[in-house]
Amino acid sequence: MSISEISPKDVFDKISDGEHLQLVDIREDSERNTAKIDKSLHLPYSQFSNRAKTLDKHRDIYLLCRSGKRAGVAAKELESLGYQSVFVIKGGMDAWARNGLPIDGESLHVWSLERQVRFTAGLIILTGIALSYSINANWIFLSVVAAVGMVFSSLMNTCGLATILRMMPWNCQHSR
Repeated sequence: MSISEISPKDVFDKISDGEHLQLVDIREDSERNTAKIDKSLHLPYSQFSNRAKTLDKHRDIYLLCRSGKRAGVAAKELESLGYQSVFVIKGGMDAWARNGLPIDGESLHVWSLERQVRFTAGLIILTGIALSYSINANWIFLSVVAAVGMVFSSLMNTCGLATILRMMPWNCQHSR
């Protein structure tokens, strides 16, 4: 078994030449909803261990994540399962986009939902702190509510803020 890195351009050339690749996108749903490569197979990293055996051992496998790190870990997992020819797309989807290669109808300018949630929660907390110093100390409760919401979200594995952000106009066109 050999795990090799391959450039996004080389993968694109193979696709352009008509090769039917096992191009496996291991990014999570929120990442993939932002941008994807046409005809890539989606096996989210969080489910990869359970679903990796569905891949064809007799064909080359090309793994793609955002930057290449998770793909490297997944490649080692495939190696331990006896897969013979696994390639990590060097630089992942970030490199694919930087090279100007086609992305299925979407673009990377819309942040992933997870990133939007982190940004918004941080902004709410900072706003509460700023308002509590400049206007009234009671504004600190805005920060407290945001922090409690984040803890609750983690414990319950659900996120009200993500639900709200998912309905925003910039995300509606990216939902699938």
